[in-house]
Amino acid sequence: MTLRSIAQELTEPHLKSIGGRIGKVPSLLSELREAVSGSSSGDAGGGASKQRILVNATALDLLNQIEGEIRSAYSDRYGQGAPTLETCIELIGKGEHPADWDAWFTAKFEWCKAQIEAMLRPKKMRRLDNVMCPGCLQSKHGEDRATCLYLDCYEGEHKALKHASEWEVHCVACEASWTREQMSWLLVALSE
Repeated sequence: MTLRSIAQELTEPHLKSIGGRIGKVPSLLSELREAVSGSSSGDAGGGASKQRILVNATALDLLNQIEGEIRSAYSDRYGQGAPTLETCIELIGKGEHPADWDAWFTAKFEWCKAQIEAMLRPKKMRRLDNVMCPGCLQSKHGEDRATCLYLDCYEGEHKALKHASEWEVHCVACEASWTREQMSWLLVALSE
């Protein structure tokens, strides 16, 4: 994708394939901002009280990280204070840049897009409960004792099973990952 097209996906409503049909979707930044503000729940009736999640901290952290990095990059490129996040992205996307700046901005925008997509539409992965990670030697981590290992074995919108040679295991505690021949330890762990 070009720098301009990624900038448009980040800042403007755009067309996307949804369930085999093409439809208009909001910009990724507006979806992220909506995720920050949370969602309301309750009955649709007039007298029902609604409870509202005040802030999604994960989404807010991601938005702040993206805003800091993009505004800093804008200031570095143009040597002036950065306007709003959307304005920075639009100006960078429409601007002419030397090849090295263009490649750097394209990589940065692709990273932003990937992070937002991953947060809003997480990939379906299978938990590997009670299997110890060979990297950090834990099966649970954190105060809430969450599962460490996840198996990436699904693909596509319909979550079809990938061929076993394409599976990957990821540890959320130590951030290690394994593929193909590196996963022989998993077969041993699952057989125990």
